[in-house]
Amino acid sequence: MPIKSEAQQEVMALHRIRERLIKNKTALTNQAHGLLSDFGIIFSQGERCFSVMAHIVAASSHVSENIKSLVAMLHEEFLGLKAKLKVIEAKLKQNLTQFPQAEILLSVPGVGYIIASALIACIDKGQAFKSAKDFAVWLGITPRQYASGSHSYMGKISKRGHRYLRKQLIHGARAVLNRYKNENDALKVWGESVAHRRGFNKAVVAIAHKLARIVWHLLQKDVMYQPQHIKA
Repeated sequence: MPIKSEAQQEVMALHRIRERLIKNKTALTNQAHGLLSDFGIIFSQGERCFSVMAHIVAASSHVSENIKSLVAMLHEEFLGLKAKLKVIEAKLKQNLTQFPQAEILLSVPGVGYIIASALIACIDKGQAFKSAKDFAVWLGITPRQYASGSHSYMGKISKRGHRYLRKQLIHGARAVLNRYKNENDALKVWGESVAHRRGFNKAVVAIAHKLARIVWHLLQKDVMYQPQHIKA
């Protein structure tokens, strides 16, 4: 486990608070969903749908005042959690400026300020790892390898490593597939080919593994990410 500086520990503390706020917000919306469904009021999952439904319930003449009061209380708590999340995320973004490697990390597809700060908080510049493979193994994002006779094949990832950072890189991998606009970048092309052959979820894990290796190499070389373009 890499030894963390005080600055890294402060960033990690912000991430832990953010994670708890997200869990609380999810639990709250789930509770509201269950409460209203008991009274025949159905709305889609998601915070935006909850906010819309809270306003609809408040204006409805078919909902009792007791239920209106409960929903209003839950929605007020929900808005408070969102406000706290906004403060924490602003602090994470601001704190990135003290780390010179942040610019390198932000140049990587799928890596925004949340993932960049998580990487810095957990591994600094990756100097504790001898290789990109060691980093990927520590993350628990390397597929297990099995052998049978003269044949070997890759199984599921081990999931034995750093759960939080692994989850963040999984988010980044999804962003590469869903939102990265450089369609000619070899990373995007490769990820889409894996998704076509093996399915979206396996492609996400494969890209996350590749992102981990890319991040480590860039940090060691102290260089920005440069897309490798595939000619049409």
